[in-house]
Amino acid sequence: MVSREALVGHWVHSHEEDSEGVRVFRPRSFHFPPSRGREELELDADGSSVARGPGPVDVPQEATGTWELEGETLRLTAGEEKRSLRVVTADPEKLVVGA
Repeated sequence: MVSREALVGHWVHSHEEDSEGVRVFRPRSFHFPPSRGREELELDADGSSVARGPGPVDVPQEATGTWELEGETLRLTAGEEKRSLRVVTADPEKLVVGA
């Protein structure tokens, strides 16, 4: 069972660690190798969220919204956009979600 508290934090996509069917996120404090841009998920305890990622012409894009955990499904909403991610594991050092 995934706890809501385990998801709270600022997570950065560690695409080097991805494998078939899963995406790996690490805390912002993790030492990442150089990259042209990384997806970030900031999940606050109050249910607010910020999603950041590389955009066109290497200009980062940001979307604020909300998040909730339903069972093992992380639901993110930003305006009209809705995403659902299956949480495989979550601990202070690593967040793994189904792609």
